[in-house]
Amino acid sequence: MKLVFLVLLAVSILSFAFFLLFFPASYLYDVALQLGLFFFAMYFLWQKDLVATLKGIGFPGNIKNTIIYTVGGLITVFVVLILLSIVAYYFGFNDEAKVTQTVSGLPLYLLVVAIIFAPIFEELLFRALLVPRAGVVLSALLFGLLHFTYGSVVEVVGVVLVGLILGLVFRSSKSITPCILIHFIYDFMSIVAIKLVT
Repeated sequence: MKLVFLVLLAVSILSFAFFLLFFPASYLYDVALQLGLFFFAMYFLWQKDLVATLKGIGFPGNIKNTIIYTVGGLITVFVVLILLSIVAYYFGFNDEAKVTQTVSGLPLYLLVVAIIFAPIFEELLFRALLVPRAGVVLSALLFGLLHFTYGSVVEVVGVVLVGLILGLVFRSSKSITPCILIHFIYDFMSIVAIKLVT
């Protein structure tokens, strides 16, 4: 199975380059990137079979713990991001409008990818794979780096802070499920909010 993921990773990389060079306005390179993140993570996370792999990342995990860590993580994420917005506003450095402008111009299929697939693919890579191997801080910094294309410094800082919270949730809960749920709920609420104001 690892060989399959390796081949699919290579196809994703080639697709990413192809779409970025020849069809950048289609944003299909972003879909290829997300698939590449998934195949890369699965290459390293895969164990002898699917059951062993899911058990290794704590999926689905204990229902009670999942609810506690998801709710606690979401509250922490929103509190931290509100504080970040207040600090950015106080210092007169608020470039979050760039995110709204970027997201409002994205095609519908890419928003679906961002809401449904990105939380799974990114959490597998940045939390399930990188947190145990590279630590919470480095995985959060790399997570922030992935989001620099929005052109907003506040967004990147916010993503790094969210990455730190998600890393701590993963480490404490020993399950990827709360991280995926937090990421899904946050992305869904953010995109809906942006679409409502634009």
